[in-house]
Amino acid sequence: MTGGVSSGPLVRAVASACAALAALWLPGTALAQPGSAAPPRAEIWGAFAVGAPTSGSAIEIAYAPPFRLGGTPLESRANQILAVDTGTAFGLDTGLNLFVSRVFGIQAAFSTRSADIGGANGDFHAFLRYISRPPPDYQPREGTYERSDPWAATAGQLRRRSVALGGVVRWGAGRPVGGTIAGGVEIGRLTGEIESAGYQQFVLGGHSTLFSVRHRARLRPAAGERLYSPYLGADVHVAMSGRVALAVGVRVPLTPGRSVPVEAAGLVDPSEDAWAPELADVKLALDGQPLELRGTPWHAFAGLKLFLF
Repeated sequence: MTGGVSSGPLVRAVASACAALAALWLPGTALAQPGSAAPPRAEIWGAFAVGAPTSGSAIEIAYAPPFRLGGTPLESRANQILAVDTGTAFGLDTGLNLFVSRVFGIQAAFSTRSADIGGANGDFHAFLRYISRPPPDYQPREGTYERSDPWAATAGQLRRRSVALGGVVRWGAGRPVGGTIAGGVEIGRLTGEIESAGYQQFVLGGHSTLFSVRHRARLRPAAGERLYSPYLGADVHVAMSGRVALAVGVRVPLTPGRSVPVEAAGLVDPSEDAWAPELADVKLALDGQPLELRGTPWHAFAGLKLFLF
């Protein structure tokens, strides 16, 4: 009887203590669960991209025009500066972040943007000093040709494709609002066409009559040329559900100025006269002329981010 009487208060005291401890522990567990859950290890995104316009880019063209059908050229040159300003670029941006820990991971991204180009141009200048044998005595005589003509504004389109590979750090993992900061190497390529550059020829006709023949040529960035640059990028996302978020971001190459050789793609006016040149001759004069790019081709993007496993 004595043991039974004394055990009741002890059991009630132990039960009360356990209940108090449970009351203290359970709320903490409930709050910790969202933070302690492992965030997604991978995320992908797809977005519309907008690139900033640039100005000041140009192709400085200089070559020696050919002298055909007789005579002896002493000095031959043609030169012009072709403005290549780009408008606002539009395209797509997509990529993958794969995290090896809660914070750190690797990033692979791809973007493509296209922009119209334009720009007011200065004069096209041509000069020739040569020896001919005009009638009636057919003795050698030196002649000179020099002329500067206004040149139409540049037209065309350039497309930039790039792949970015680097490291990424995230913040706000598993929370409704979060984001990333990334950096690494961007490998880019330019394609498109630029109209137009002048291709000059001099032709010595009958009676040593000099003809100046000029055609307009389309140019394009040289095939196989790659642009390498370090980059920085960042984005912010706001969750719409457990797996989908709205995301906005930016990626900035850190090498603002670079030079890309161009090549002749064809003639704008191939059949204007009987002295239309072969493309091989045009390429001999114009291939390798440098397109000097100015400005930083950064772009912003906005779209959807998906959280995976």
